[in-house]
Amino acid sequence: MRSERSLAAVARQVRLFHDLTAGTALAGSQEVVCHNDLSPKNTVYRETEGLLMPVAFLDWDIAAPGARIHDVAHVCWQYVGLGPAVRDVPEAARLVRVVADAYGLADRAGLVDTVLWWQDRCRRGIEAGGNDRLRQAGAAEVVRAAYDWTREHRDLLREVVLADS
Repeated sequence: MRSERSLAAVARQVRLFHDLTAGTALAGSQEVVCHNDLSPKNTVYRETEGLLMPVAFLDWDIAAPGARIHDVAHVCWQYVGLGPAVRDVPEAARLVRVVADAYGLADRAGLVDTVLWWQDRCRRGIEAGGNDRLRQAGAAEVVRAAYDWTREHRDLLREVVLADS
C-alpha cells in the first residue's frame, strides 16, 4: 500500500474527487469537498500486477467543504506513515513528494505545516474525549509521537517537497 504506484494512485483519486466537487454547492464557499479522514483503513484495495492498488474510499461521515491541501496533507501523513516508525526519512520525504506530484498540488509551501496541523488537531480531539476507546488505547500518544517526528524532520520534508516545484 506504500508503494510509489499505490501512493500516486491514491493521490490521483483524491484529485479526481476534488475536481468533481470544486465549484459545486456541496463545496459551498470552500475549494472542494474534503474527505477529512483519508487513510489506508478507509480505502478499498485490489491486487493489480502484484501491488495493492486503491479502488475506493470509505467512511465519508466527516466529509465537509475545505481546502485541497487538507486532504493531501492527510494522505501524506496516513498513507506514507509519517511518524517514528519511519526508518528512512529521505525515502519518506520522497514519497510525500510523490503524493504532491501525482495530485498536481500547485502550492506546496504549506504542505508540511498542514500535516502538522492535522496531527495536532487529531491529538487534541482524542484528548478532548471525542472517543474514549481511542484515548484509552493511547492513540493521543501515538499521534503526538507522529507530530514530534514530523516537526523534527520538517526541514527535510519541505526541502524535498519544494525542490524544483
